[in-house]
Amino acid sequence: MQFRLKQSTIKDAGIGVFATSSISKGDKLHTLFHDNDVIWVSNEDYEKLEISPELKENFSIKFEDGYSMPGDFNRISVGWYLNHSDEPNLHSDEEYEYYASRDIEPGEELFINYEHL
Repeated sequence: MQFRLKQSTIKDAGIGVFATSSISKGDKLHTLFHDNDVIWVSNEDYEKLEISPELKENFSIKFEDGYSMPGDFNRISVGWYLNHSDEPNLHSDEEYEYYASRDIEPGEELFINYEHL
């Protein structure tokens, strides 16, 4: 399964992820993130990172005890560009594997609900 990055359909959202082929409801989107592309950083270590505030803000997911973020900001997987929707067409499980919540057509932007991460 392959995806395309281009301007999001959401105003001022920047880049979005788009389907390049049909995706059936329940399909696992295993290629959104490359192996070892997501790392865990404690709150203490996060504050010490020498990464631009913009990258931290746009590509870090805050949890109570730390952050999930790309392992290499120069090689970010397309999954990091998924935008939020209150009515997403993707959902994740407890292992952060992503699945289609409904049938998705080629050219359609892919969305997740950030509140459910």
